Parts: sequence; structure tokens; C-alpha cells
Amino acid sequence: MKRRPLHQEIPFYTSMFMALVYIGGGIYLIASSLSFSFLPAGSVYRYIFAVALIAYGIYRGYRAWEFRRD
Repeated sequence: MKRRPLHQEIPFYTSMFMALVYIGGGIYLIASSLSFSFLPAGSVYRYIFAVALIAYGIYRGYRAWEFRRD
């Protein structure tokens, strides 16, 4: 398989890094008790936001992976 030039690989690595950041942020919101003092601990909205972050991170990683395969 022929390797792509670096300037074409940078968007893929950036997208995958950001996907991991979103997933990690969602996990951190669920796991920690006072993360960022953003939403009260045990709040339903906090868990909804955390699940949304995780879902968006997975979607972003999938989209980057599909774009790279083309």
C-alpha cells in the first residue's frame, strides 16, 4: 500500500486525537465527582452531556477512519 504524504495524514491524526479527547472527557464527567464544577454531581443533565460527548467522540473517530480508507 502506498503511503500518503504527511500533509494528507495530519487531518486524520488530529481528528482521531480529538475523538479521544471527547471520549475521555465524557468518561471523566461520569467518573469524577466534581469535574470542572460544571454540573452538580449526580445530575441527570451531567450524565446526558457525558454520554453525548462519548457518542460524538465515537462518531468523529468513525468518520475520520472512513475518510482515511477512501
